[in-house]
Amino acid sequence: MNNCIYVPCADIFDPAINADGNMTHKLLTVCNREDLSENFLFMNDDFIINQPIAANKILWLHKGDMANQQPAYWTSQFYRHRLKRTFDELKARGMTTMQYDYHAPMLMNKNKFISVMQQFDYASDIGYTFRSLYGNSLELPAVPILNLKTVIFKNYTVDQINAKTLNFNFIGYNDMGLNDSLKWWLIDHFPDKCRYEITEPHNSHPEDRIFDIYFWVRNGKTYAEGVAIFAKYFKHKNLIEMFKDRETENLRSKLNYKLMQTIKEL
Repeated sequence: MNNCIYVPCADIFDPAINADGNMTHKLLTVCNREDLSENFLFMNDDFIINQPIAANKILWLHKGDMANQQPAYWTSQFYRHRLKRTFDELKARGMTTMQYDYHAPMLMNKNKFISVMQQFDYASDIGYTFRSLYGNSLELPAVPILNLKTVIFKNYTVDQINAKTLNFNFIGYNDMGLNDSLKWWLIDHFPDKCRYEITEPHNSHPEDRIFDIYFWVRNGKTYAEGVAIFAKYFKHKNLIEMFKDRETENLRSKLNYKLMQTIKEL
């Protein structure tokens, strides 16, 4: 992995009970390292930065005051039980109760994070949501997340994703949203590896049908590469053998049609 330090840190709590406790433990582990900068950007793997921006210019965000939530809100997801426990603890201490738990990048200070977490028993019971503990303890000046982030939480076409993500700084997605259309949209908007990504000697991108077809198109739709992709992902044995046997204008046209049909369905 290039220019990236991987710090192994196993879960110490049952992730089905106290997932935030595990994340807090992992953050504290790296915050105690000398090679971590004093200020750092915390991110997860299910959201992206959609607009060019310097890390130190990313604003703190909030989803409103938790005191304004209706009773039914707290019972709809297990995670919200932990959020409610966080709210109750902050309220009992006379602290602000803004919801800093959002899936978007968050600037943190390693020394302040350590200091804040030392004040809470994040290991007990179902734990606390560490983002809201951190944000409210420091009273971070945050802005509403509403107009800065959108989410892809169900299947959309590429055109729908283009419309839905236009002008938003951050995009979150879940397993339901990560379909072939979102894969195509992601690779089309971010086709080049950053310096922190692994570069495999045999391939320049993940082993994935959508990625392979995207780069086949980008590389000029060469016949040999197209045949290799078709043989890898499609189960038409007779066509595969026919394509491999020779290249003709008719076969090239047929191969292109079969592969491009995948794109038309996105």
